[in-house]
Amino acid sequence: MTTAFPTAPPTALAAAEALASTIRSENAALAALDLPVAIRLLAQKRQHGEAFLAAQARSLAAGMPALPRDRLAALADLAADNKRLLERAIKVQGRVIASIARAVPRATATPMQRYDGGGKVTGPSPVAMALLAQA
Repeated sequence: MTTAFPTAPPTALAAAEALASTIRSENAALAALDLPVAIRLLAQKRQHGEAFLAAQARSLAAGMPALPRDRLAALADLAADNKRLLERAIKVQGRVIASIARAVPRATATPMQRYDGGGKVTGPSPVAMALLAQA
């Protein structure tokens, strides 16, 4: 006797929920621009994504239905939000890098002030230099 599943088998549902949970966590981190947390979730998202795809493939190969449409639609919505938030984080990170890149030449063009032991300005810092001598 075989058991008929009215919807996707429990493993596919569990895999979908694990993936959705990870994407929700990553979306929250990305919305807060907490990139270290989002990066730490990458391996987990990849693992849950692969498990979800494998569970879906097993279900379809066994002639069982895939996830219900509402679950697939909810997962697709989460994935679309994830894409949008990732693109936003990449743009913000690009702006930060560009800002730093613009600031470096200005900072190095301005001589640094040095102070003596009494707290008086002594003049600009000498330029850092390295020599390499080989015999």
